[in-house]
Amino acid sequence: MDTKHRVKNFWKYFMGVRHELEAALRGEDEDLLQDLRREVNMQAASVCDAQVELETHDGFFEITFHGGANKTKQYICALLKKDAPQELVDDWIINAFRQPLSQSAYNTLLAIDDHSYSGADFIIYYEVDRSAKCIAIEVYSEALSKVEEERHLSIVIAMLELYIGEIELEARIGDIRILDEPRQDAQNFCYLPNFYEDICDIVIDEDWSEYSEPCAIYSAYKLDREITSDSLRKDMKLIITTNALLQEELLNHEADSCEEAQRFGSQYAYLYYEIDQKGEAIALVRQQLERELQELLYPMSVARTIGGAIGTHYAYIDLIVFDTDALQIVLERLNEHLSFPLYYQAFTF
Repeated sequence: MDTKHRVKNFWKYFMGVRHELEAALRGEDEDLLQDLRREVNMQAASVCDAQVELETHDGFFEITFHGGANKTKQYICALLKKDAPQELVDDWIINAFRQPLSQSAYNTLLAIDDHSYSGADFIIYYEVDRSAKCIAIEVYSEALSKVEEERHLSIVIAMLELYIGEIELEARIGDIRILDEPRQDAQNFCYLPNFYEDICDIVIDEDWSEYSEPCAIYSAYKLDREITSDSLRKDMKLIITTNALLQEELLNHEADSCEEAQRFGSQYAYLYYEIDQKGEAIALVRQQLERELQELLYPMSVARTIGGAIGTHYAYIDLIVFDTDALQIVLERLNEHLSFPLYYQAFTF
């Protein structure tokens, strides 16, 4: 079953248990909530292995889909949010990614050797890297000294995600170093629960770009290699992407992300056309076409554009496709009106 219909089935299930879930949240019926949360998570796992958090926030019911740093899951979690029934949107807060300073953050305690540690037990030392537009951090917590060293980084990343949210973790945090003891000479530092506020101040002061979701964070790469072919994807000289890992795998002839997408009912693919422009117009035409395709395909839940590339002979618009049959129909009709044909190709090996 394709992703588009998996998402539809999830919301059909959720609307069936909605009132029971709302009653349990209002009444703080933890036994019933535990059962319902387990069932909802099983349904979300059938869509894209995402996790779901259910809670109340400022008098509203709240559901958060959590795909972590996995881009394929992020795209599908965003689709889950977009396709939520309007009657639910009116009464619920629906998040496609983990928000900063959520209730889950303040409820999280690390139980280690009969001690409990919270975010307030983590000290963040930070420096702004203006050239890279990110923040390098050092982290100290007594809790880390009580677990194996190989777990240190994963614990820190998990705690960061809880307190600063997925967007800021991905867009702002650069190098992470774990300290064995507190620093005595640091100028910029705070406890973890205060770090998000400091990040927001830095973003404003440095005039960095702000993002609405993690899967809208673009990166650009110039390929430092000799181009020896004008064939598809071998003529690329510039890549623009929201999924750097996918591009790295494709360049290395690896298929992990593509196979994962297929397991979720999606497909990584690209549209391409022959370049007929000169100079700066090449990038401008490709960028405008990607924007227009996003505005056409995403509202129908058919596909999402995720970047693309410019080559010596072809220009590319990369997609994650949620309904391949529908995309073929749309593309056929679209080509009837374009001045140049768009061709479709799945990433395969």
